[in-house]
Amino acid sequence: MRSATSALIVASGALQHAVERAPRSDLVIAADAGLEVLLAADRPVDLVVGDLDSVSAEALSAATAAGSEIARHPRDKDESDLELALSAAIDSGVQRIHAVLRDGGRLDHQLANLLVLASPRWRSADIDAVVGEHRVWVVHGERTIPLVAGEQLALHAVGGTATGVTTTNLKYPLVDEDLPGLVALGISNEAVAASPTVRIETGVVIAISSS
Repeated sequence: MRSATSALIVASGALQHAVERAPRSDLVIAADAGLEVLLAADRPVDLVVGDLDSVSAEALSAATAAGSEIARHPRDKDESDLELALSAAIDSGVQRIHAVLRDGGRLDHQLANLLVLASPRWRSADIDAVVGEHRVWVVHGERTIPLVAGEQLALHAVGGTATGVTTTNLKYPLVDEDLPGLVALGISNEAVAASPTVRIETGVVIAISSS
């Protein structure tokens, strides 16, 4: 697969209007039935990846005819379709990944998707996602979050305590503090000015806005 700077990943059950609004990317990857949404949104697809157990034969035929690469994996596999898509994006050398994921459905799948996004395996790329009507950003090191004043933001440490957390432009700021995992300390914060930043010394944080 060709090298790229940015990638769009669309998963099964993604909302069509979120895909239509997604930024243009060098590489477009469908995770299984995410292909159906991309075709409905009239977005060209470079790669279809997954066990392909929930995508129609008609959609696969259309993608093949349009020149999409099809990477079929066994149904009994260790990785989720989203993991396979992220691996493919990272292998192509991208620096930015935007994912559009399902909101609703099985809770275990929703939780797994968020945890997978936060994996240190992908730390070479800036990752953000749309999950239904919610926006998610993965923070390794430092990120500027594209919010305006009044929009809500929650911070959650993933995989253990995030240390040295410092934020700007938030109602409840953090200054070189630890943010433990498995606590609700970071919820219900709010931007007080545009473009708040989140910086961490160690660990991983996912920032979520449901505004």
